[in-house]
Amino acid sequence: MPSTSIPTSSRSAKPSADKRKSKKPYHIPRSSLDIPGFIEERDSRRPSLLLTNFYYKLRTSRQFHLYVLLQALTATIGYGQVMFIVGLFWAMLANTRKRQKGEMSAYSLFNPGVEGIMGSTDMEALEQELRTRGV
Repeated sequence: MPSTSIPTSSRSAKPSADKRKSKKPYHIPRSSLDIPGFIEERDSRRPSLLLTNFYYKLRTSRQFHLYVLLQALTATIGYGQVMFIVGLFWAMLANTRKRQKGEMSAYSLFNPGVEGIMGSTDMEALEQELRTRGV
C-alpha cells in the first residue's frame, strides 16, 4: 500500500513576486493621457471660478443693467411685482434658442414625424415590456 504522506518541502504560501504583479485589466499608458487638459477642465469647474465668471457676466451685461433700472423705476411707482414677472418672461425668452439643423427636440411632438429621441420610452415599448415580463 502506497504511503499518503504530505511532502515536507519548504514552500511558502505566498505566490512568487512576478505572479503577484499582474497588469491592471484596464491599463492606460501614461503617455496617452492628457494630464494638463484634465487639470484645466477640472479647474474650470471650480465653484469659485464659476461664481467669478457669473459675477463678471452680470456686471458687463447691458440686459441685466436695463432690467435693474426698469425694476427700480417700476418699484418706485408701485408696479415692481409686475416688472418682476415681465423680467422672468424676458429671461426665459433671452435664454432660449432655435434648434440647429438636424437637432431633435427632447419632446417628440416637435420632431418631424413625431419621432422620439434615443432612450425615450414610447407606449409600444412599454406595452411590450409589460406583456413579456415574467410574473
